[in-house]
Amino acid sequence: MVRKRENGRWEGRIVVGRKENGDLIFRYTYADTQKELTAKLRQDITAYQGVDLTEECRMPLSEWLDRWLEQITSVLQSSTPEHYRSDMEHHVKLYLG
Repeated sequence: MVRKRENGRWEGRIVVGRKENGDLIFRYTYADTQKELTAKLRQDITAYQGVDLTEECRMPLSEWLDRWLEQITSVLQSSTPEHYRSDMEHHVKLYLG
Protein backbone atom coordinates (compact mmCIF):
# COMPACT_ATOMS: atom_id res chain seq x y z
CA MET A 1 0.00 0.00 0.00
CA VAL A 2 1.29 3.43 -0.93
CA ARG A 3 -0.41 6.72 -0.16
CA LYS A 4 0.30 10.41 0.16
CA ARG A 5 -0.46 11.70 3.65
CA GLU A 6 -2.15 15.00 4.48
CA ASN A 7 1.20 16.44 5.58
CA GLY A 8 2.67 15.80 2.11
CA ARG A 9 4.86 12.85 3.08
CA TRP A 10 4.46 9.44 1.51
CA GLU A 11 3.56 6.32 3.51
CA GLY A 12 4.07 2.72 2.48
CA ARG A 13 2.91 -0.43 4.20
CA ILE A 14 3.89 -4.06 3.69
CA VAL A 15 2.62 -7.26 5.29
CA VAL A 16 5.37 -9.11 7.15
CA GLY A 17 3.46 -11.79 9.07
CA ARG A 18 0.32 -12.84 10.87
CA LYS A 19 -0.78 -12.76 14.49
CA GLU A 20 -2.08 -15.89 16.19
CA ASN A 21 -5.66 -14.74 15.51
CA GLY A 22 -4.91 -14.37 11.79
CA ASP A 23 -4.65 -10.57 11.71
CA LEU A 24 -1.89 -9.18 9.55
CA ILE A 25 1.35 -7.69 10.93
CA PHE A 26 2.39 -4.56 9.01
CA ARG A 27 5.60 -2.58 8.74
CA TYR A 28 5.35 1.07 7.77
CA THR A 29 7.85 3.19 5.86
CA TYR A 30 7.79 6.94 5.26
CA ALA A 31 9.56 9.22 2.76
CA ASP A 32 9.40 12.74 1.36
CA THR A 33 8.85 11.60 -2.25
CA GLN A 34 7.10 8.70 -3.90
CA LYS A 35 10.36 7.68 -5.57
CA GLU A 36 12.19 7.52 -2.21
CA LEU A 37 9.33 5.54 -0.71
CA THR A 38 9.38 3.02 -3.54
CA ALA A 39 13.11 2.46 -3.03
CA LYS A 40 12.64 2.03 0.74
CA LEU A 41 9.76 -0.38 0.23
CA ARG A 42 11.86 -2.51 -2.13
CA GLN A 43 14.57 -2.69 0.55
CA ASP A 44 12.00 -3.63 3.19
CA ILE A 45 10.46 -6.32 1.00
CA THR A 46 13.91 -7.80 0.40
CA ALA A 47 14.80 -7.61 4.10
CA TYR A 48 11.59 -9.33 5.22
CA GLN A 49 11.53 -11.95 2.46
CA GLY A 50 11.61 -15.40 4.02
CA VAL A 51 11.11 -14.02 7.55
CA ASP A 52 8.18 -15.61 9.36
CA LEU A 53 6.96 -13.02 11.85
CA THR A 54 4.41 -13.98 14.47
CA GLU A 55 3.36 -12.58 17.83
CA GLU A 56 6.48 -14.25 19.23
CA CYS A 57 8.16 -11.13 17.84
CA ARG A 58 7.21 -9.46 21.09
CA MET A 59 10.14 -11.20 22.73
CA PRO A 60 12.55 -9.11 24.80
CA LEU A 61 15.26 -7.32 22.86
CA SER A 62 18.01 -9.26 24.64
CA GLU A 63 16.52 -12.58 23.50
CA TRP A 64 16.06 -11.31 19.96
CA LEU A 65 19.69 -10.14 19.84
CA ASP A 66 20.90 -13.55 21.02
CA ARG A 67 18.87 -15.30 18.28
CA TRP A 68 20.06 -12.82 15.68
CA LEU A 69 23.70 -13.37 16.61
CA GLU A 70 23.27 -17.15 16.40
CA GLN A 71 21.80 -16.84 12.91
CA ILE A 72 24.50 -14.57 11.48
CA THR A 73 27.51 -16.25 13.12
CA SER A 74 28.06 -18.55 10.13
CA VAL A 75 28.58 -15.62 7.74
CA LEU A 76 30.92 -13.61 9.97
CA GLN A 77 34.66 -13.81 10.43
CA SER A 78 35.69 -15.87 13.43
CA SER A 79 36.29 -13.03 15.92
CA THR A 80 33.36 -10.84 14.87
CA PRO A 81 30.60 -12.67 16.80
CA GLU A 82 32.51 -12.22 20.07
CA HIS A 83 32.93 -8.50 19.36
CA TYR A 84 29.21 -8.23 18.61
CA ARG A 85 28.32 -10.18 21.75
CA SER A 86 30.52 -7.94 23.87
CA ASP A 87 29.08 -4.78 22.33
CA MET A 88 25.53 -6.04 22.88
CA GLU A 89 26.19 -6.92 26.52
CA HIS A 90 28.01 -3.71 27.41
CA HIS A 91 26.23 -1.14 25.27
CA VAL A 92 22.79 -2.37 24.24
CA LYS A 93 21.41 -4.85 26.77
CA LEU A 94 22.80 -2.81 29.66
CA TYR A 95 20.57 0.11 28.71
CA LEU A 96 17.69 -1.42 26.74
CA GLY A 97 17.25 -4.86 28.27
